[in-house]
Amino acid sequence: MFILFIMMKFDVSFTDIGLSPIVEISEFVNSVIAPKFERETGKPFIRIQRGDVGFKVPEYVVSALVKAYSDEKLMRYPKSGGEFVFKDAVLKTLSESGIDNLNPRNILCTHGGQEGLQLVFSLFRGGRAVGFDPVWSCMLENVLPYSRFKIDLVPFEGRDLSLNFRTLEDRLSKIPERQKNPHSKKGVLYLNNPHNPTGRIFSREELSRINELCLKYKFMIVSDEAYNDVVFDGKKHVSMLEFDGEHIVSVFTLSKTFSATGHRIGYTVCRDEDLIEKITRGNYTQTAGVATATQHAFSVALGDKEKKDEWISYMLSELQRRRDAIYEKLEDILPYEVYNPQGAFYFFLNLNPSFKNIPLRERDNFISNEFYKNGVVAIPGPAFSKGKKCETRDERKFRGYVRISYSMVNTDACLEGVERIQSSFSR
Repeated sequence: MFILFIMMKFDVSFTDIGLSPIVEISEFVNSVIAPKFERETGKPFIRIQRGDVGFKVPEYVVSALVKAYSDEKLMRYPKSGGEFVFKDAVLKTLSESGIDNLNPRNILCTHGGQEGLQLVFSLFRGGRAVGFDPVWSCMLENVLPYSRFKIDLVPFEGRDLSLNFRTLEDRLSKIPERQKNPHSKKGVLYLNNPHNPTGRIFSREELSRINELCLKYKFMIVSDEAYNDVVFDGKKHVSMLEFDGEHIVSVFTLSKTFSATGHRIGYTVCRDEDLIEKITRGNYTQTAGVATATQHAFSVALGDKEKKDEWISYMLSELQRRRDAIYEKLEDILPYEVYNPQGAFYFFLNLNPSFKNIPLRERDNFISNEFYKNGVVAIPGPAFSKGKKCETRDERKFRGYVRISYSMVNTDACLEGVERIQSSFSR
């Protein structure tokens, strides 16, 4: 008697994804490198690699969380798509920025911004995307492969990271129609503003031009606005929602605004109610929604405008102090004009001039190891462009670059981290 065994294969949506290099490096350093360095030197290891936020959650938000989690009525299943109280707070927040003509059916509460991105791209599974280079590593390692998307990247140009609209239009125009349906979309443009890893912000004029091109070539716009409240020098964040159209999806998180990365709450907004209804089903299927109490607490976080504005003002002043100090230090030690980030909390640095004697293929590993020896960690540049699943390892872009984050450590530690980076140059 023969028994037929049917081998079930893992779906490529799971076999093609990986941990973001940011996560892999952070976990490796925390478990291996940092303890060894601190044990041998007696000095603190400086972590300037991850976009976590080192401030305490604001006291008024903590109070709201304690109150919500002490309320037995809020210990039950959340409403599918999001609690009305949370959606009302979102609508009020958007209205403060002049974004009106929305209703609760235009909003989905998600487990941070990352779930919102994953749901929207999964809705168009197997599609084509255009984005800007460099790009947040989780898009390359997680969101895009999970949703079976291929992406074409348009590079920023020059020291000022300018955008070549001819190149962008060329990329948009060359992606073919997926269906012979006049209402279908050819692809998705992924926009991250303020931008990770460079700290660049897109002006209203740039966003308007991007919107015009996407309308012309029938592209959805997925606008990742995780750092919408982290903008410096008195500049104002411009949301894509300030432009009309059901082709725009904006994805927000409260992780950065309220130093609440572990609470996993965000929201996705689109004027196309059918799109929100579809991804609400996906949200319910995979998580059944964000905890009811968490939604109620963060409705308070958003709704108390006076305390929210006071908190954001404090956080921005501290982050800008760090940015300014790092920028001044980097200008002294690097042989080129450093791009001064306008938002988010990163510098994306070209260290190739300081490591010319190291072969290009070996340069990123060499830099990382030298940093470890000096008690500091940053993320290598190739994590932010097409990775090993898209190109061979020798073809990866941004070799010799690093991203440093100043969100987790104070100004003195930031400067000490930069000094340790400089110490690596002489080896």
